[in-house]
Amino acid sequence: MLIAYIDEVGEPGAFVSYDHAKFKTSPVFGYAGFVIPEERVHDFSRQVTQTKREFFSFLHPTENYIPTWERKGAELVQKGAMERTKGRREILALRDLLEIVPAAGGSLFYFVREKAIGTPGQVWGSAPGSPETRSRIEERTLQCLAETINRLCTHADYKNQNILLFQDMINESQRKAQVARSYANIYARMKEHQEMRRILEAPAYIDSELSSNIQCADWIAALIGRACNYQLNSSSPYAWVGDTFREQLRGSFTYESTLQFHARGIDNIRHSELLSHSRPFLKLASQLSEDDRRKLQLIHAKASSPLALEKRQTHSEKSTDDH
Repeated sequence: MLIAYIDEVGEPGAFVSYDHAKFKTSPVFGYAGFVIPEERVHDFSRQVTQTKREFFSFLHPTENYIPTWERKGAELVQKGAMERTKGRREILALRDLLEIVPAAGGSLFYFVREKAIGTPGQVWGSAPGSPETRSRIEERTLQCLAETINRLCTHADYKNQNILLFQDMINESQRKAQVARSYANIYARMKEHQEMRRILEAPAYIDSELSSNIQCADWIAALIGRACNYQLNSSSPYAWVGDTFREQLRGSFTYESTLQFHARGIDNIRHSELLSHSRPFLKLASQLSEDDRRKLQLIHAKASSPLALEKRQTHSEKSTDDH
């Protein structure tokens, strides 16, 4: 059996630009982490704990280690981390840890979806903080989680293994919604997608304070988020992420790992290509004038508007009826 540990990449709210006053957190949302055979879970957990002890010793050399202490991924994979002695030691320790995953028969994993660019009003036709906007954000979360489960099931089927999935604890109302949607997705797809039988239950939730492996998933999610920043942001301060991890993690990702672009007309980025210098989105953007970029941004937002989604659904249903 395979055991997967995942955590969120980015956040599911609206995004306009990195310099926008309000909607600037992340242009992507999804999940990332790792998959490992059940018989290697305890050994790897000890390796993660040892790495966490190293982080603690770098940051608090005169204090006693506390088992419940956490090093959050967002703090670990900071801009300029490799320029500071302590930060560099942490990043290199993380790299050593992640190199162990394929050696233990496991894989790194990510599924990240680019968000439509625009305010909630531009993208969803709703006001920030309104029930409609909250509903759209929840739906984005559920869709990405369902696609993550689908891809992990495909990976498990390729390995001829069953799989269980764990993720970081969330609030109770979110947990219930995600479990219900996960079960619905799994059972709805089983008839035509036999790989869905590989997952034995909907995702279970563990407090990262108590699970070293969930903490490791958080570190991986942060790493993937920074790599996405480099791919989508021309002034990204995270070029060092690819430079530091590219060679060591080449071939370490599942085949299904993907950065999925939104209405771009370019190929998605897959597996270890996320750490490459290719940056296909920025190459496309560099060929456009400023006026064309603004027009494309508007089209990009409208492509996910409620009206556009309704029209596409109607067209799809009509095409099915015609055939």
